[in-house]
Amino acid sequence: MCEKVVILGDSVTIGAGFSGVDRKTCFVSLLGRELEHAGIDVRVTPSALDGVDTQYALRRFDRMVSQLEPDILVISLGLNDARPAGGGPRCNPDRFTRNLTSIVERTLEIDTRPILTTPSPRLDMDRGPGLRQSMKPYAARARHIASAYDLPLIELYDEFVSHRDLDRLIPDRLHPGPAGHRLIARQFARTLLPIFRWGFHNPGPVSDSPSAESCAHQLTLQCVAG
Repeated sequence: MCEKVVILGDSVTIGAGFSGVDRKTCFVSLLGRELEHAGIDVRVTPSALDGVDTQYALRRFDRMVSQLEPDILVISLGLNDARPAGGGPRCNPDRFTRNLTSIVERTLEIDTRPILTTPSPRLDMDRGPGLRQSMKPYAARARHIASAYDLPLIELYDEFVSHRDLDRLIPDRLHPGPAGHRLIARQFARTLLPIFRWGFHNPGPVSDSPSAESCAHQLTLQCVAG
């Protein structure tokens, strides 16, 4: 039976048209070919809009997610929370945590299995060489929620910043180029292939999961303590 994977994302998930990426070189296409080559019967579908943040995705959840009836939802957001398109108000890490947690809970409510990603870096928000810190708190929040709900996590942030050639990977300082999309596809495959081969660990019932406010409060306490 063919499983349907929907990737809820922004312009990075769209891929084509940004930083020299086209339909063949975007990570969604690369991932689909990788899964097909591995003999995995999966259909990968992006549900992405340029400029979307967690607040918008939550408000449009039915249209962007529920109506597509995915078996698995990969939630890949955060870049536009840190700096909204069009100069709108920023969604700080605490609100990002609440929104992302609510998206996870709504995903579980429709019997879809959620997977989180950490966001890629935003070099256009960094000042000075080697800082690469603007998306770090958002990546930390995504990891925290994945741990709290016992969800798989696709690590993009740490994988990007581990490379010294970030200017090549993210040529316009926001959207990964073809090399960056190859990196993203590789990270997605590292998480998804074992799931399709050996099974997905289902999280507990929604009623047993921490609330959005609880996740934000716990992580705030951890950040203060650290």
